[in-house]
Amino acid sequence: MKINRYPLFALVISLLALCACKHEKPYTITGTLDLPAQIPYGDTIIDVPSFNDTWVYLLDFDNQLLDSALIADNAFHFEGTVDKRQPYYVQFVSQLGSTLLVIEPGDIEVYINPDITVSGTPSNEAMADLDAALEDLNAETYDYLAQLTDSMRGEGSEEVPEDLQMQIAEQFRTQMNHILDSTYEANRGNMAAAYAAIMRNIDVQSADEFEEAMSKYPKSIRENELVQINLRSLRQYEQTMEDDSLVFDPSLLGVEE
Repeated sequence: MKINRYPLFALVISLLALCACKHEKPYTITGTLDLPAQIPYGDTIIDVPSFNDTWVYLLDFDNQLLDSALIADNAFHFEGTVDKRQPYYVQFVSQLGSTLLVIEPGDIEVYINPDITVSGTPSNEAMADLDAALEDLNAETYDYLAQLTDSMRGEGSEEVPEDLQMQIAEQFRTQMNHILDSTYEANRGNMAAAYAAIMRNIDVQSADEFEEAMSKYPKSIRENELVQINLRSLRQYEQTMEDDSLVFDPSLLGVEE
């Protein structure tokens, strides 16, 4: 008797598809706007408009639209399913700008007041903590340098000696690297490890240097989407700089070189 394999094949494919669907888990992104009526901007005060009835867009790093939502009652909401962590950013059609977030299973919260904070899931929590720690370190170093400058001026010197500035800069770098390395080690299982690795090598001068720096990390980091996005951006920038058609020609304004 001849056995027809096609029904069995169809059954196997259906089961595989069902298994694939089971790997997808739900996520939600809930945004809350808690903005003051006015904010200082330099020497002036700016009235903050209502952002209700304006759109929020969820985009990938190729500017491909994933989803959109309308702000209502100073809030917005996205939901869907995902089978792996993916970096995206939320783009507002307003002065609110945009922010990086990682879509991963769980409830993600975006709080705007007026700085944008993303929290609620492992990658986003860790990246927010890292940003906050680096901001604190930067503020502490700036305050220390300002106090030192005032003290030096009180002693009749106009500026902090260069060797002391270098010493402070080196201390800042050491503390920053400690924060980044700690974040990397504590977050091997989420996107924050790749984020910390990128920040650890933020001062590289070229795409090749960045790729070489990343070669010291495991494959999971080298192939991480955030790392690949950064590498592509560097290569695109270098290609733009090499494109003669984009080089400014002074003769266009009647100026001789």
